Amino acid sequence: MSRKFVTAISLSLLIQSCIAPYALAAKPSPVAPLDNATVSSYLTKTAAYARAGDAKSVLKIQEFMIQHFPNEPAFYQMAGEAQSSLNNHLKAIELLDKAQNLLKTNPNPRFGIPGGKLPLCMARTKSYAKLKNYPKALENLNEAIKLDTAGKYKMLYAVRGSINLELNKIAEAKKDFERMKNADLDHLALYDAAILGSKLGYFEDAANLGKKAVAKKPEDPLYLGNCGYYFFELGRDSEAAEFFKRAIATRKAHMNSYSDYAWLEKISGHIDEAEPHAKTAIELYPKTKREDSNDYNTFINGAMAYMVLNQFEEARKELAELKKQFLNCKEYYRQEGRILKAEGKLDLALESYSKYLENGEASRGFSERAAILKKLNRLDEAKKDLEKAKANGYLPADKEIAELSQ
Repeated sequence: MSRKFVTAISLSLLIQSCIAPYALAAKPSPVAPLDNATVSSYLTKTAAYARAGDAKSVLKIQEFMIQHFPNEPAFYQMAGEAQSSLNNHLKAIELLDKAQNLLKTNPNPRFGIPGGKLPLCMARTKSYAKLKNYPKALENLNEAIKLDTAGKYKMLYAVRGSINLELNKIAEAKKDFERMKNADLDHLALYDAAILGSKLGYFEDAANLGKKAVAKKPEDPLYLGNCGYYFFELGRDSEAAEFFKRAIATRKAHMNSYSDYAWLEKISGHIDEAEPHAKTAIELYPKTKREDSNDYNTFINGAMAYMVLNQFEEARKELAELKKQFLNCKEYYRQEGRILKAEGKLDLALESYSKYLENGEASRGFSERAAILKKLNRLDEAKKDLEKAKANGYLPADKEIAELSQ
């Protein structure tokens, strides 16, 4: 269920990477002074490393440049972004702060600032968010939005909406989503807007935005997998399955596509089809943890895969890690409820689902709690949950309401 924002946060490295790459070079030996041609050569090498995703080499070159130009903010910024890519966020903030402070004393530095001040604000936003310092992340993001006077980077509202949710500013997050859902967006902004919509429980909007993103990038496994998830939450299982199949057919599918598809097949009674997908998800888990340990869905996907295989203790280990790292993640209670239901502990499962659903930002989740209430013979409450599911776009609600009377 990984709903990872793919917004181009490190805009300056993106801008640098647009330079045609030359042959990659080793760390330059320290020579001084540096003439303009040498500096230009090192910037070209930086761009080539950035395109190759080699943050360590970017960092080495920028540390070398800082030795020669200790008052140039551009090199601190690129070094900070490289540290961020390496998940060294405290060091990243230190470097990015240095870049920002240098700009205050020297607003027109010799080498400028890659892309202007906006990408510097975004780099700071990313690192503060990774450090879970959401107030500081929001402060920098608001500044970035002010600097985007042309309204070019609409995905910034999706990022801000997600941060507002972390701060429990739900009304503000909804305003950010409203700014995006009917706007003319590129595929990145469509993808990010869909994620924000799903977090707010607007799964129909998320599915529509997700389909538009897929139309622009039809072979992107991340877009396809997320779209499958949105349709799953709406109870449109056949459509969800098609998106999961398309994601897997690319042979580049992320772990979430396999775990989500495995869960769909399991609850549909297709155990023989579910288990291979769950096993593939678990095979991908170590790599996903290394790359996406800051994404709470990584642990959820792992837990779901283990649940499909009835390895509940392993699933609980993943949920314990989720709880430890993301204390306020409500999805934890949904997964806990699924395990408890499978174990026949219905009263405890109901308690978990009630915590998951307390803000009403769900669709299929209400149907899942209704199934527990039905087993407990609390049919009136189950019907109320199904009415809520229906109001949130859950397609099979009428059928499930009718089944309550049988």
